[in-house]
Amino acid sequence: MRLAEIAVPVDSGTGKTIHQPTPEDVRVQLERLRIHALVGSEKLYAFLHFVVEEALAGRAATLKELVIGVELYGGVVDYDPRIDSAVRVEARRLRRKLAAHYAGPGREDVVIVSIPTGGYAPRFHLRQDASRIAAGREPGRPMLAVLPFTALCVHERAFAAGVTDEIIYAAERDTHLRVAPRAIMFQFRESRYSLDEVAAHAGSDLVLHGTIRRVQEVHRACVELSSRWGQILWSDRIDIVGEGELDVQERMAGAILERLPRDALREPAIPKVA
Repeated sequence: MRLAEIAVPVDSGTGKTIHQPTPEDVRVQLERLRIHALVGSEKLYAFLHFVVEEALAGRAATLKELVIGVELYGGVVDYDPRIDSAVRVEARRLRRKLAAHYAGPGREDVVIVSIPTGGYAPRFHLRQDASRIAAGREPGRPMLAVLPFTALCVHERAFAAGVTDEIIYAAERDTHLRVAPRAIMFQFRESRYSLDEVAAHAGSDLVLHGTIRRVQEVHRACVELSSRWGQILWSDRIDIVGEGELDVQERMAGAILERLPRDALREPAIPKVA
């Protein structure tokens, strides 16, 4: 993404921004950044949270290296910027994380939070094409990420992968959904992850995941649908009886998608802006 795409919109002749997000909008975006851009980076989030709240409180001008260092990295010994570079190093890391987010999973975020080089005071503004993005989204068509189903028995791994593939195949033909590509989702097979990491990586609004096990001729799937924040929206248990693997996989995928409640398949609203 080019820097011009997140430049502050300027009102011709005044030098002032046309629109600014409200403090509520900024805090909503701050939570999005915590979940999507700064997963596992508690120190960077603490840095961002501190400077954002200070700026919202009208103290942006006081955000100097020493102030941040004493607040976040002082510890027992007072922070000394002459011998300690923690603030400068963390600020560079945070700028890279923010840039990566807005170029990837956050490319359609309406509120932009940035920390310009040369200072530590954050800036908040609305994306220049925010109205186009809002108008161009397809209401009622959320992005669904289907995680590879987990086989509770080793010999059922291939069957579970087949069920996942059938779900993706069928969901791609559902006019109510957009679906994350299987090439992205199968990267998570047999790996550790959190649901918000999956949503951020796939750019998805919803995550479908579950387990597979078999007892004699009965194949059982326990399924959950979660929001991109990790909240469980729906869960169910589905039993399919049969011997032919391809037939059972297809029937199980169809039953799962058929039972998905349509009121849960809604795209989270874009944060309200002024």
